[in-house]
Amino acid sequence: MPFGDHTSDLTEYFAQHQQQMLDLVIELARVNSGSLNLSGIKQVRSILQDHFAVLGGQQTVMPVAPMKFISDGGVQEERELGSVLRIWKRPEAPLQVLLLGHMDTVFGVDHKFQEVRLLDEGRLLHGPGVTDMKGGLVVLLWALQALEQNKFADNIGWEVLLTADEEIGSPGSAEIIANCAKKHSLAFVFEPALDEAGNLAGARKGSANYTLVMHGKTAHAGRNFFEGRNAICKMADVISEINSLHGEREGVTFNVGYIHGGEVVNSVPEICVCKINVRVPKMLDADWAHNCLQTIVQEINEYDQYTLELHGGFQRKPKELDPETLRLYELVQEIAAKQNLQLSWQSCGGVSDGNNLSEVGVPNVDTLGVRGGKIHSSDEYLVVASLTERAELLAKILISISENGFK
Repeated sequence: MPFGDHTSDLTEYFAQHQQQMLDLVIELARVNSGSLNLSGIKQVRSILQDHFAVLGGQQTVMPVAPMKFISDGGVQEERELGSVLRIWKRPEAPLQVLLLGHMDTVFGVDHKFQEVRLLDEGRLLHGPGVTDMKGGLVVLLWALQALEQNKFADNIGWEVLLTADEEIGSPGSAEIIANCAKKHSLAFVFEPALDEAGNLAGARKGSANYTLVMHGKTAHAGRNFFEGRNAICKMADVISEINSLHGEREGVTFNVGYIHGGEVVNSVPEICVCKINVRVPKMLDADWAHNCLQTIVQEINEYDQYTLELHGGFQRKPKELDPETLRLYELVQEIAAKQNLQLSWQSCGGVSDGNNLSEVGVPNVDTLGVRGGKIHSSDEYLVVASLTERAELLAKILISISENGFK
């Protein structure tokens, strides 16, 4: 039966489906879907296709371009990525909403963390990706089921994009996200809440991934050591210079996360590869950070028989809270208060596809997924009660927008 005007109808609806929601999270989390595990991602996608089919929308699977990366040998290679699942309904409706999630996790197929189990007498669910974001996908599914039973549903069109590469920066899906987002008035993303209280991420830093490749000159470590040019040692100088940039611009960080060089100890290493992540609060900071790295590269290239290459850049621009985005946050806060949920938002150093949406001018709230904690670690957990709580909140938001619009 269609829901009436009483919110108690929604509360009861989700209470009745809590076990089904939990069972689906467990089913999804038991399938490893690390970003590069294409067979696991395909299996997760198939499960979701079956479940989303009950909404009566249209579905399609959209292949993405391969990811380009620099290998340990310093050359560019490509790697295939999982496809995007797109589901949509009522594209002719006056108000269009984009609902964005991801199927991949940070836990690869060989990671030790694969088990899913209930803890604390069933209050918590412990497992890979239960919070980031397989729980969020389940919240999205059931909220749409509730919307479709509401008398105002025809006033709103929705489009769901479920990507497979968010955890590695959305290199393949970013273009699809941008193209689809331009058709929508607003968007919601189902990354987990910032904390167990359920609070939201507001402004987000921008994020860049860079790869530096140092080319030196190989030589025998004993016979003609001084004829060589040690790429590892010269890269160490570069790393020290990059690290010295901290504190020069508020909120800007340079994280040296990976380094590889050399093959054997009796040869001077010819190549060294270093990968860094840069976070910035403002776009002006992004330009500054990029220029700093380019300057370092230019300086190193003046040394005899050394060459330094810089690859990469900003995949996600900073998400800033413009007036329209703030109004959307305030709407979410207002509806949550009626559900006795006191939500606030705060700036966050983490990034998400919410950054991508903001870049194309679409207001979005990007932490409407479940409550939990310790994501991206072997201690990741989901607060089971938040499945129904957040699904009810999203359903009320969508019903409110379908009835009153978003002005």
